Amino acid sequence: MPNVNVRLFAGLQGLIGRPDIQMALPSGATIATLRDQLVDEYPQVEPFMSTLVCAVGEEMIDGDHVLAEGDRIELIPPIAGGRI
Repeated sequence: MPNVNVRLFAGLQGLIGRPDIQMALPSGATIATLRDQLVDEYPQVEPFMSTLVCAVGEEMIDGDHVLAEGDRIELIPPIAGGRI
């Protein structure tokens, strides 16, 4: 079961109430798994899940990327001219 660090940017910090969270995910978890679990734990972020950009180690990745123990994931909502 990988434990990962999730860094939240822009309005996500306000919705969740802090800039970083730790998540324990099931073995073989992907970014899609992380997104689903994040919505389960913090339902207020659901409207933004489809537009988030995800990065691991400063590299943009897609939803089927398999996560490993200690990965640092960055979740970046769209910020150009809008409010979150």
